[in-house]
Amino acid sequence: MFELNIPIEDVVVDSRRPQLYVSGKVWITIDGYDFPGHGWTDEVLPFLGSLRTAIGEARSGEEADFYFWEGNFFVKLVPIPVAPDARYVEVFAVHEGADPEEGGAVEASCVCALTELDDLLQAKIGELSRWAHDHQEAELLEFLSRMRDRRSTPLRFADGASARSY
Repeated sequence: MFELNIPIEDVVVDSRRPQLYVSGKVWITIDGYDFPGHGWTDEVLPFLGSLRTAIGEARSGEEADFYFWEGNFFVKLVPIPVAPDARYVEVFAVHEGADPEEGGAVEASCVCALTELDDLLQAKIGELSRWAHDHQEAELLEFLSRMRDRRSTPLRFADGASARSY
């Protein structure tokens, strides 16, 4: 089982200009194992962008990595060739350690559907978008609206606004 953890109460917009910087706690859980660790502090937007890119590459049948920006940690997605239509991937949580040439140590792994990973990503983007809307963080909301899956329906807030209208 794969979980994507970004507790919304820990998200902080640290700066808006010259670059939008959002920090928070970011980690994944694979079959009960927290990677890189429960409550890991990292950059939220680069992590989400890296995950989004990796899902797209894996959808095309390529191996792909997504990264934590603090430390030597990444997650490798390996498409399972016997199930190309189902689009399942093996997920490996890797700690590179001091010598990246050694390839690193796999700390946890699982198999899951790419649709599950994408659904978790889109749900987290939606949750962050609602938070940005509620906290009047227009730059963040606009950034997140570009990350949303364009095939999905627009995110609507209680006041009737949509994330795409920002």
